[in-house]
Amino acid sequence: MNRGFGAHTETAGHMTLEAITSSITRGRVTELIEGLVAIPSVTGNERALGDMLHGYFGEIGLAGIHRIPVEDSGDTLAVRIPGRGNGNGTSRNDHGNGRGNGRAFMLNFHQDTFDACDGWETDPWSPVVKDGCMYGLGAHDMKAGAAAVLSAVEAIVRSGAELAGDLIVSATTDEENWSRGAHALIDSGLLEGCEGCLIPEPTPPGRLRIGSRGRHVIKIDLAGRTAHAAYTGEGVNAVQDAAKIITALDRIELGWNEEYDLGGTICVIEISGGRNIILVPERAQVVLDRHILPGQSIDEAAKDIEALIRSLSIASEWRVTWDDRPTPAPAPYIVDPGSKFVQATRKRVEEQLGRPVRYALARSVADTNHFAVTGGIPTLVYGPEGGNTCQANEFVHIESTLRVARAYCGIVIDMLGVAR
Repeated sequence: MNRGFGAHTETAGHMTLEAITSSITRGRVTELIEGLVAIPSVTGNERALGDMLHGYFGEIGLAGIHRIPVEDSGDTLAVRIPGRGNGNGTSRNDHGNGRGNGRAFMLNFHQDTFDACDGWETDPWSPVVKDGCMYGLGAHDMKAGAAAVLSAVEAIVRSGAELAGDLIVSATTDEENWSRGAHALIDSGLLEGCEGCLIPEPTPPGRLRIGSRGRHVIKIDLAGRTAHAAYTGEGVNAVQDAAKIITALDRIELGWNEEYDLGGTICVIEISGGRNIILVPERAQVVLDRHILPGQSIDEAAKDIEALIRSLSIASEWRVTWDDRPTPAPAPYIVDPGSKFVQATRKRVEEQLGRPVRYALARSVADTNHFAVTGGIPTLVYGPEGGNTCQANEFVHIESTLRVARAYCGIVIDMLGVAR
């Protein structure tokens, strides 16, 4: 998969975008996707892929590659390619410590995937090309996206283009779990001055995701009073009270965003309580998945649930808690559609698609939420098209991956500028 490059023959100041992207070919993109899919990287077991990526970055001439340890996972990788906007003569071989003109822009992808499930018609880690698509575990989420990022970075490095600001390339771990890799990167200090982040999560055709709903996990704990099951009137049945709450959840107003045709959701994801014994159950717990819209907060969502419980005939004592996790919960966000970042991204994506795109909000969460909210970095999502995502026989359209890579090159140049 790794491939070095020869001497640069063109100077940045006189290069066209077409010259920079000329090395982004279908064959190379296919090769990159195949190489990534062939290395299993289920969440918690990303180390082999991280080792390969570390070697790959060095192979294409990048220095100062940071390996950031992540608990119970592989290392998050990051390299900051210094720009020349500060006029101090720094280059890509100055160990990644250059700071250009103080500005930076990031291309990010995550290394991990879900595990294989039943129903695969081929070996999940033996990529197969059929009818213009690549089949393999993680092909769509998001090894094709990673291949698009790597293709764009290769093209920029190979062309010899000198950017005016710093280009950060990062590969996070633990994304499908707690996003601890993203938080390790945020805490590392390597994102100083970063003005935007592009992430190639799977994207529906013709959509540019400029924001996302947030996700919170809410727990309702109930404490009743036990009694012999033959004398139910002497006890307080926590399981029955939990059932009353569950059946009333549809009374909660979840909100609706007309502009993006998207509402909030609430879903019961776990119920526990009681046991096979002749007693009234005195304990129960209901766990809810709550996706909220930009402009909503978890405090408001929790108050809505508390108000619902108070309106019911609940005899048990109860308590509502949320977001018991090692990293902050992924909160909702939206990037200003009128910003330079959104406009530049829209322009380059439309160039590649040959048709207008529509802005959208992601229905669920990813590292995107953490970079945007905790990191304070405007984050957009545009990635390859595919299907069976996180299911058996997952696939990605190779041609769409090619378009993503070329669009990313243009966006990087628009955001950072080229040194003169």
